[in-house]
Amino acid sequence: MPVSEPSPLLRHQAGAARVLYAMLLSSALLLWLNQDSVRQYCQQKYHDGCELPGLGQSTAWRTGAYLSEALGAARVAFVESLSGHGQFQAVAEAEAAPQNDVAPAIAVAPVVAPPVAKTLGATPAVVKPAPVAPAPRRVPVAAPPTVAAAAMPRVTSTPLMASLNSGDEVFFVGDSLMQGVAPHMANTLRKRYNLKSVNLSRQSTGLAYPSFFNWPKTVQSTLQANPRIRLMVVFLGPNDPWDMPQGKGKPFLRFKTPDWENLYRQRIDAILDVAQAQNVQVIWVGPPNMQKTKLSDAMAYLSDLYKNRVEHYGQHYVSANEVLGYTSAQFSYYLTDKGGKQLKTRVDDGIHFTITGQKLISAQVLSRINFPSEQLTEH
Repeated sequence: MPVSEPSPLLRHQAGAARVLYAMLLSSALLLWLNQDSVRQYCQQKYHDGCELPGLGQSTAWRTGAYLSEALGAARVAFVESLSGHGQFQAVAEAEAAPQNDVAPAIAVAPVVAPPVAKTLGATPAVVKPAPVAPAPRRVPVAAPPTVAAAAMPRVTSTPLMASLNSGDEVFFVGDSLMQGVAPHMANTLRKRYNLKSVNLSRQSTGLAYPSFFNWPKTVQSTLQANPRIRLMVVFLGPNDPWDMPQGKGKPFLRFKTPDWENLYRQRIDAILDVAQAQNVQVIWVGPPNMQKTKLSDAMAYLSDLYKNRVEHYGQHYVSANEVLGYTSAQFSYYLTDKGGKQLKTRVDDGIHFTITGQKLISAQVLSRINFPSEQLTEH
């Protein structure tokens, strides 16, 4: 008796089932291999541990992450064998290596008060900063600040100046705020002073999530591989005011708690320690007020931490608020120039800067650097 052929509908359903099975299997394989990246994204997005129940500690499950890590290390080794460029090698190592909270021990000759021979991630002896007063609430803006008022920082003494010589290089560290400012500074350094720069600014980065991107480790490898870098400019903050992971399997630290502040301060110090060890000057730009009150208050809190640690190390601090003419908790999208014209300095998200705002901050940072006159180039 002849066997009847399956109907077209059944064949179509069987084909669809095979495609669905293949898609599910591929998705599971990708999740297995990229579990650390998925977990890190989840942590940064939702500020939670993001562990899969029953799988997080499974040896078979974790094998995928180890395999992916090994493949990444092999890729970096292959690229290094083709390149041999010191700077590229250092940056590749920093980005491809496991981004743990603990960086290598750094032995530093003490210059300022804090002990600087330490291992990052351990609890160092830290000079307790003065208590941070809560950021004042937003006050109504009667009129936009003026360019004249924002042209120079409101300080009662001569600001501390950095110095560069011929052949020195400048290193830019930060998030999307720095991504907007760094190109203007680099352009001026190259065209006016014939100085090179290294720009590693990267959006969505900060100090709260080193498993996503480890700035202290990246700074260390970059400075060690580039002895010509004599100045580092740091500008970050908006990606950090959240609960912070303190290690695998441990509860998150609540934002602004003493434990959170102590760990975050250690990471600030880690960057300053590396700079001190390599005899690199630092200009740290404090983030400005933001349009949203909660985020703006968080920036005021972080700015106080940055300022306290930077001044403790005898380095240079620049307030973006002073550049933009903000006082107290004030926020404005505009700055009024000497002729009464309003210049828009912030984009509509209330966080980032327009080109005008970027250039103002760039000019203010450059004004804090002494350049020998013989370095000037004619254009």
